[in-house]
Amino acid sequence: MTATMFSDVVRHTADHATLDDLDLFVQAISDGKARLNQQRMDTLTEGQNVRLDQLQDRQLNDLTGKIHRITRTSPQRPVAVVLIDESSLWALRGHRTYGRRIPEGATSYSLTVPLTCVFPR
Repeated sequence: MTATMFSDVVRHTADHATLDDLDLFVQAISDGKARLNQQRMDTLTEGQNVRLDQLQDRQLNDLTGKIHRITRTSPQRPVAVVLIDESSLWALRGHRTYGRRIPEGATSYSLTVPLTCVFPR
């Protein structure tokens, strides 16, 4: 018996699937992504070094820092307060909105962001 590789399944699906089959795959992919995102969010802890990504305000993406607090009061919208580290603080100072809010001489700044946008470093 030979092992079936995932790439074989993808190739077979691309060649032989019906629209209904593809709808099932799209749903399975969506469910799989949600499961993996939930697993990632469940492993995030206070004090952990993180990177921000997938935020609507794209200038905040790729900033780094540490999780100060996680609030899971709403299962649909948990949030994290992230203390931006000093290297990312320089990038944030140039931001049109946040740059004005950062006190002169500050070495850190906190942002409250959706937990879905917080990734371990």
